[in-house]
Amino acid sequence: MHRPRVAIIYLCHNDIKYVPEVVDSWCNQSYPHEFINIVMIPNGAQDGVQDLIKIDILPRSGNDLPQTLLIDDGVNHGFAGGNNIGIKWAIDNGFDYIFLNNGDLRLDQHTIEEMVRVMESDKSIGSSQAFVRMWNDTQIVNATGGVMHVAGFGYARDNGRELSSVHRQDRDEVMYSSGAAVMYRASALKKVGFLEEGFFMYHEDLELGLRLRFAGYKNVLAKNAQAFHDYSFSRNPNKFQWMETYRIVVLLSYLKIQSLILLLPILKMIECGVWLMAIKGNWSKAKLLSCIELCKPKTWKLISRIRTKVQKLRVIDDREWMKLLSPVIEYQERETSAVRIGNRIVKFLWKIIFKFIKW
Repeated sequence: MHRPRVAIIYLCHNDIKYVPEVVDSWCNQSYPHEFINIVMIPNGAQDGVQDLIKIDILPRSGNDLPQTLLIDDGVNHGFAGGNNIGIKWAIDNGFDYIFLNNGDLRLDQHTIEEMVRVMESDKSIGSSQAFVRMWNDTQIVNATGGVMHVAGFGYARDNGRELSSVHRQDRDEVMYSSGAAVMYRASALKKVGFLEEGFFMYHEDLELGLRLRFAGYKNVLAKNAQAFHDYSFSRNPNKFQWMETYRIVVLLSYLKIQSLILLLPILKMIECGVWLMAIKGNWSKAKLLSCIELCKPKTWKLISRIRTKVQKLRVIDDREWMKLLSPVIEYQERETSAVRIGNRIVKFLWKIIFKFIKW
């Protein structure tokens, strides 16, 4: 019986400690191994994971493991660039679906099978998101989809909540699927393009999710596809600079001019709040660097390039996709009293502003 072919792209940059358990989770997949290929990409890792793969993993290819290969040129291409190497290989070799497996994410036995089931149920689904729980405490949820805030912040829905309190429907539509555990339809990526390599880290998955939506595809949750992520928001010290830079890039690339004008009061208020949080949280340098990055010609060229591409793909109005924007940031590690107050104010203003978006 023919099944869709799935390529698992494993970007394992300095993730050597996770490799044994991740590999075991691939061995245990209920989806037939002959329809799975694994592409391991160290992306210039410096922890010796390349040797581990060559000595311990590749000899198991086609035995207890699905067919597995290593692609490594010794260069760190960033999250988008590294994954795109695997995505291009998968598309060139005729795979139907591409699953991005974060370096610190292991799969449940039925993850791939469940994600393929969801993708096959509706050809308009461009991506599906696994139901991600915490690696070390599986009763805590990490992500059930990506949320986009009205100010461009992308964050994991239901992060940190008790599993028993989270009730989501299978194929529940989300703004975007988290790049930590997402399955993309290869034919959709051939149409809209791969991850945006102008983003070095953060919000690449949000931007691609929006691009899929603009082209008429849906991003959904595969509720029964369980995965386990060793997630820590504060692990990377450079996160604030790049998150701040690319949230603005996304807004300027995707919103119609009239939508941006309507959002200006909210955006100005939030910008003041972000600066206060940056000063209080000792990351004002990162915020300043993001402002400098936004002023560079290369950033404006990136915005222009994305905007041109998106307008060619666009089959939906702003109102249709903006209805999924969230006016609040919730269930995150740094939910301060200032954030809660800001949430109430922005929620009130957004309810008024959204009524005027008719285009």
